[in-house]
Amino acid sequence: MKKGWISIVGGIIVGLILSFFTLEYDGWKYITVSGNGEVEQVIHELDFNLITNTFLLMMACGIILYSILSMIEKKKSKD
Repeated sequence: MKKGWISIVGGIIVGLILSFFTLEYDGWKYITVSGNGEVEQVIHELDFNLITNTFLLMMACGIILYSILSMIEKKKSKD
């Protein structure tokens, strides 16, 4: 049970750190310009590709950590 929680929390932490340094945030902006050429409104939108890739990276890190912890547990039980 402990390795499950460790892998989930570790996957989230490691996945967020990796995604922060490797994935680029390319958010969308909609800029509304008036007839005078002045900016009236700027609308920022979320980048769903970034969110999806970050989630997949966190899941992959969690699965890798769970596999490593399972292998370590099997080696300790053999000794």
